Amino acid sequence: MTKRKRKAAGRTQPHHALSDAGPVPRSSLSPVHSSRAWLLAGLVALFVARPLFPTEAANYGDGLPVVMLWIALAVLWLLAAVGQPQWKVRFGWTDTAVCVLVGWHTVAGVAAAFSGSPRPAVNMTWEWIGMGLSFLLARQLIVTRREARAVMAVMASLAVALAGYGLYQYAVELPAMRAAYEADPAAALRNADLWVEPGSPQAKLFEDRLQGTEPIAAFALTNSLAGYLAPWLIVLLGIAFVGGPTARRMVLAFLCAAPVAACLVLTKGRSAYAASAFGLLLLWWTARQGRTKRLGWRLPLLAGVLLAVALGGAILTGGLDRKVATEAGKSLGYRVQYWQSTLRMIADRPLLGCGPGNYQFEYTRYKLPEASEEVADPHNFPLEIWSTAGTPALLALVFALGAFFRRTPLRRADNELAHSVKSSSADAAPDDAAWFALAGGAAGFLLAIPLGLMSWAPPGLMATAIGLPLAAVAMGLLSGWVRHGRLPPALPAVGAVVLLVHLLAAGALGFPGVAGTLWLLLAVGLQGDEPKAAPRTAAFGTLALALSLAVACHQTAYAPVLQSRHALQAARDAVSAGRIEEAERWLQAAAEADPLAAEPWRDLAALAMQIWEQTGNPQSIELFRHADAATTQREPNSAAAWFTSGQWQLRAYRVGGAAGDAEGAVASYRRSVDLYPNSSLYRAELAQAYDAVGDAKGFEREAAESLRLDQLTPHADKKLPGEMREGFQRRLESLRHNF
Repeated sequence: MTKRKRKAAGRTQPHHALSDAGPVPRSSLSPVHSSRAWLLAGLVALFVARPLFPTEAANYGDGLPVVMLWIALAVLWLLAAVGQPQWKVRFGWTDTAVCVLVGWHTVAGVAAAFSGSPRPAVNMTWEWIGMGLSFLLARQLIVTRREARAVMAVMASLAVALAGYGLYQYAVELPAMRAAYEADPAAALRNADLWVEPGSPQAKLFEDRLQGTEPIAAFALTNSLAGYLAPWLIVLLGIAFVGGPTARRMVLAFLCAAPVAACLVLTKGRSAYAASAFGLLLLWWTARQGRTKRLGWRLPLLAGVLLAVALGGAILTGGLDRKVATEAGKSLGYRVQYWQSTLRMIADRPLLGCGPGNYQFEYTRYKLPEASEEVADPHNFPLEIWSTAGTPALLALVFALGAFFRRTPLRRADNELAHSVKSSSADAAPDDAAWFALAGGAAGFLLAIPLGLMSWAPPGLMATAIGLPLAAVAMGLLSGWVRHGRLPPALPAVGAVVLLVHLLAAGALGFPGVAGTLWLLLAVGLQGDEPKAAPRTAAFGTLALALSLAVACHQTAYAPVLQSRHALQAARDAVSAGRIEEAERWLQAAAEADPLAAEPWRDLAALAMQIWEQTGNPQSIELFRHADAATTQREPNSAAAWFTSGQWQLRAYRVGGAAGDAEGAVASYRRSVDLYPNSSLYRAELAQAYDAVGDAKGFEREAAESLRLDQLTPHADKKLPGEMREGFQRRLESLRHNF
């Protein structure tokens, strides 16, 4: 062997250890290997199902059924492991850091459950546990190189499916919804499960969103769709150019990438545009590092043609306009405002943050007067982790990413993922379960239907009806790559970089439908290391922990949230049918089912106030006061909750004349202003409450501050109503003149 050949052989040995294997009949699998195959199918099904129904309401518990399934999958894997003479696991520095990240999120969530809003804190804590389990299980269950390619192909096919549904929305569904709203706004609002009056601020917000042309597919926000599509677009281009490219395989991968690129352009996601462009350059650079140098400029040229065609089509159809470019600076300016406020929040809570699910409540305390909205996250993933779970969580995330990229360097584009000629896994070819992964992908589409029906915003069947056939076609186009292609370790790493760049200006890492891509890409990029032997006692201990998690999640989140949600829906149906007493019973049942939730008490307070105003029943006003206090007790840091409480109590005072209601209104409004000091409207309502109780100094102070804040904000929806502004100005001038 020559010196050069010896060096080349040495380079192939140390990094990974995945075997490549062809399809084998199920009968050839041992019982343990057969169980792993079925578990792999379940893993892929869960990764596919989660982006197929909205994930942005995770803090309300929409993802808890999926979390329970992740825990169940972990329990099944551990049950298979404890029956073996030796427990072997893949676990390294990245895995350790992820466990620390999830563990510290749990500590922050428990703290927030006592000091903040408990239900969102508990729900999001379980979501983080579920995401951590998804990463750790992917590390254990994806073993062969063909399985890794199959999983990547399934998720890329899901991107094709979501893109196809997004294009259908743009061309058919959104125009039809706009026409229906114009014909009957009230009916359209009810169909969207918005029980508000046309012309109300909530209805105006819905109308503004309806006028947008950006598709959302199965997500609730177009940025979430863009965040899912961007990394998989680059992965598809990587399959075409560094996945063992042949002319036929390149064309097939480009056919899959075309609808993804077209839909990504229509989202108008500027951060996704920038992330995709950066990912394309990074992919070209990695391709130039090894055997793929011969690609030269074909990758950027052909990819540029693809994106140019997508941009041209979007412009010609009206899906893209100059505002995407001209308002980029304004959009970035808004984000800078969010980041400034978030840094102040972090300075006050550096250790544990505000807690998972509680960011939106705390943000208003630090929101700048000129900022645009009350955001649910800071639109930057490091700041998101730092502000919600504290400095230790951020350090754990940085360490996890650093360990990953150190072990999976971007320059390794010329080797097959996990290639090692000395690996003992090379003898494990009969264990290949790639076809189970493909079956799990199909099952994920079907699983998403019942899971989606359990959420607050159940998606229609159109996502599955359109997406599943498109995913099947894409999977067929990629099947040759799954069987005979290559998956360089740099490709999942590049995909992870694309998503992280997008999340630098979009957020949120707490949305599992988007963040699931990151955890899967990290797991696939790390795959191939030899499993390490662990004592069987560790397996039994881990199984006991997993069973404890299952019981804890069911009792603290899954059961109470779903039972309360059922009762809430029944109450709303009863209200719609005019059965007020029945609605009251259902709301009380919802509150009993979930002691941590504020929503049943809020609805009960609103209903009791309505009954009292109509009948004057003294029991109703007492029920209102009890329910109102219970609401603010469960959302102590929510400016909106205290503001609503002040509005209700001021209404009660004006109808009944009770001094206690007036004093309560002032106290609630004052608390809302403490939590949202830069809101001109909140200050204005506090001023009116002071006026109602005869506190002239309080009125003058708050009215003047309200007018000052009104001048500072450039946003029309944050300004005072014209009559209120003019009335304050006249009153203040009169007070000053008399003085």
